[in-house]
Amino acid sequence: MALSDEMRRLSQHFLGAYDDRMAGVIGMRTSTAQELAEFHAAHQAMATEQQEWLSGYMGGLCRDTAAFIKELDTAHQSMATEQQEWLSGYVGGLCRDTAAFIEELDAAHQSMATEQRQRLSEQADTLRRDTAAFIEELDAAHQSMATEQRQRLSEQADTLRRDTAAFLEELNVAHQAMTTEQRQRLSEQADELRRDTAAFIEELDAAHQSMATEQRQRLSEQADTLCRDTAAFLEELDTAHQSQAREQRERLATERTRLASGVAAMRGELQADLSEAHRVWGSFNTLKQQRRAKKPAPPLPPPPPVEKVVAPPPPPPPVKKVAPPLVVGVAPEVVEEEVTPDDLTTIRGVGPSMQQRLNEAEISTYAQLATSTPEELRRALGEAARLAKVEEWIAQARELRG
Repeated sequence: MALSDEMRRLSQHFLGAYDDRMAGVIGMRTSTAQELAEFHAAHQAMATEQQEWLSGYMGGLCRDTAAFIKELDTAHQSMATEQQEWLSGYVGGLCRDTAAFIEELDAAHQSMATEQRQRLSEQADTLRRDTAAFIEELDAAHQSMATEQRQRLSEQADTLRRDTAAFLEELNVAHQAMTTEQRQRLSEQADELRRDTAAFIEELDAAHQSMATEQRQRLSEQADTLCRDTAAFLEELDTAHQSQAREQRERLATERTRLASGVAAMRGELQADLSEAHRVWGSFNTLKQQRRAKKPAPPLPPPPPVEKVVAPPPPPPPVKKVAPPLVVGVAPEVVEEEVTPDDLTTIRGVGPSMQQRLNEAEISTYAQLATSTPEELRRALGEAARLAKVEEWIAQARELRG
């Protein structure tokens, strides 16, 4: 806004100087017109006086001549021709003198008019050069200001782009590291749990064959508890991951909103300054044209209202999706069938709960697992399929099917 005020003051200063010059030119034209009018009036009065004097003189001379001729008509008839020639020569000389005086007066008038025109032309050229120089200086200042504003906006946009890219890169690296760490921790816990369970089952099977039914029931209860604990642990882990991801998204959305608000405010201020500069320049041209046409200039229009840039509201926080708890069914009763079930827990990544889900989907042998498709296995596992590598299971089952 300071630049627009400075431009308005400069415009008013140059308009005042332009008005002063125009007032001086108008005063000079008025004084010249008055001098010409006075000279013309004096010339007319002098010509009238000369005509009246000549008229009176000629009238008196004619009367005296007529009387003298009448008196001398009887005595001097021979001198009539001489008197007439002398009077004719006298009148001719008087006319020539009057004509020469009028020519000298007209030459002086032409010289004075030429001098006045040259002076006015020199003043008009000086005024035109000063106005052109002012317009060039004003245009150069406007071009410099526009270039500086473009450079400043370009630098700020580049800085904002680099900061945003660096922030997104750091966020992605942190997310990848956290995901990798969580996968490693889950894999280690699953391997340790599988080893412990296998060792416990082997020890019980070697020492207590008679207590197989009781041990199966106890193992089933322990497996259910383990599944519930694992499900609770996975749910807590997913909740923590969702919370952390939501916090990261909210912080990123807040940062983007703040940066967008700053850029929008800066763009609004720049547009307001440019609008004010265009308005002042248009008003200056309008006033200059109106003063050249000798018309009263209209008052300056009010500055256009600056639209307030309203930052968009931040996006709503993501809705937390809680995974439904895993429903662990009752261990199926051992029924003697023609198909002997295989121990699917020997496959890497298949635990007791996964084996139970596969058994519920009528997949209890290596052959059935090897002939299944990844889509069928994912439908059978339900929500637990996102932690399962079904393609590796199928490949291991084909090797074990032998």
